[in-house]
Amino acid sequence: MKYALFSGCRTGFDIPQHAKSAKAVLSRLNVKVEELEFGCCGYPAKEKNPDAFLLLSIRNLAIAQARYLPVLTLCKCCFGALKQAEYYFQNNSEKRVMINRILEKEGLHYGGGVKVHHMLTLLDREVDTGIIQRSMAHPLNGIKVAASYGCHALRPSTTTGFDEHPNAPTIFERIITLTGAETVNWSKRLECCGNPLLDKNSTLARGFILNKYETAEQEGADIICTACNYCHMQYEYGRDLILKSGSTPPIPAILLTQLLGRAMGLEKDLAGEETAA
Repeated sequence: MKYALFSGCRTGFDIPQHAKSAKAVLSRLNVKVEELEFGCCGYPAKEKNPDAFLLLSIRNLAIAQARYLPVLTLCKCCFGALKQAEYYFQNNSEKRVMINRILEKEGLHYGGGVKVHHMLTLLDREVDTGIIQRSMAHPLNGIKVAASYGCHALRPSTTTGFDEHPNAPTIFERIITLTGAETVNWSKRLECCGNPLLDKNSTLARGFILNKYETAEQEGADIICTACNYCHMQYEYGRDLILKSGSTPPIPAILLTQLLGRAMGLEKDLAGEETAA
């Protein structure tokens, strides 16, 4: 199966290592991806202009549909946006007509039904577990990892379908354990990183991310693992705050694709990775 890789807007500018490490990992797993001329998922416009959000998101699904490809996202905000847009589109005939009328100007049409995966759901449901396990040339035995879930893939659960137990998900931990690492039962794993609040209430946003760093370390983690562009940027922001304060550097926060790549022995393809303690 081939997938249309939806890296997300922020990847190329802020965390290019996400797309680079993802492609390396997917190649090792013999998962083919194609990069299409996608635009923004619409997430930043969702609260300000719902129709603009819907158009931006559905346009991407129409581009994938024209190539007969399911979509693979790296960012949980992008994943949530695309899944919610699909739900709104399918359940509002007036919006369907409006969106397709606009898309026709570009020669596009969306009929609905494009499947959207996040990297975690792809690995958990579409790739054979045995193939993943056999690719782990350098298992991360002895390393304790705290999974930072992020908000937008989990809710609303009936729309995203990210995990069958949205209030007590395990999909992230299931994939982490395939690397040989041990997962930490982290009390803050489902809590917001604070990124959506950064422009609205920076004090509260800073408190969220600093608390997540502090509790992850206190509860035994060697590494925090992210699978969302916005979450990862927030951890980098929090790390800068800690370093500027003169405090001891926090434990590393790395992307899921970097964690997998490290266990696969793909260090040269993990640009930007920090070294764990």
